[in-house]
Amino acid sequence: MSQYRIIFIALLIPLCFLAQDIDEAIRLFNQSQFEKSYEIFIELVKDENDPRIAEAYYYLGRLSIKPDTALYYYNKVVNSYPQSRFADIAHLEIAKINIARKKYQNSIITLNELLRKYPDTAHEDEVLFWLGVSYVSNGMEDQGIAMLKNLRQKYPQSMWSERALTIIPDNGSGTPPPAEEYYTVQVGSYRNKANADTYAAQLRQKGYDVQVVEALVKGNTYFRVWVGKYPTIDEAKAFSLTLESAGIKGNVVKGY
Repeated sequence: MSQYRIIFIALLIPLCFLAQDIDEAIRLFNQSQFEKSYEIFIELVKDENDPRIAEAYYYLGRLSIKPDTALYYYNKVVNSYPQSRFADIAHLEIAKINIARKKYQNSIITLNELLRKYPDTAHEDEVLFWLGVSYVSNGMEDQGIAMLKNLRQKYPQSMWSERALTIIPDNGSGTPPPAEEYYTVQVGSYRNKANADTYAAQLRQKGYDVQVVEALVKGNTYFRVWVGKYPTIDEAKAFSLTLESAGIKGNVVKGY
């Protein structure tokens, strides 16, 4: 074996171990074993030469309970690793924390910067939604409605497009359509959207009417799995008992 090949292998081995570590941390994260995954990610970011360090910082942001801590990690991705494939979604998470704090001007700046720096982002539909919400909430209703209408036109099948309908004025009346009041059964809440979508698909195969709804709680994003839609709480409670008899436990919640 040549000397150069030995050197190459010696360099490759630690990279393989690093990849295994971060993949294990992500696997634990997806299984909601947050403490264990956090410990691994914290160790990983100690090595500034780790080629996937931006990914580790992003997940640390997702794992952070305090918004200020999450902002620290997301800003590390945005400022230190702007070429990372996680830079665009880190911008988005920063904006959503600002929205939760009602700092709408900050979210507008961040989301516009995201669209300017990453015009091919895979998250454009969600970006347009939150940008529209930020404009409307900041008293710039015309710009916000225009943004949401653009979202409806570009991504008619997106869940964010559907949510935009609750804000866009109906038939030019100048006021948003009244929100439909209903009750549903929440059977799961996930930090990872893929897990929520997987569970929702399993329930749909069983014939249930299912939707995955995003919720922002204290700066953290959760994906809730809701089953059924009923006009009264009593009907929803009766349905929850039917679900429970089928081995599906859940709580009745008010839909939005």
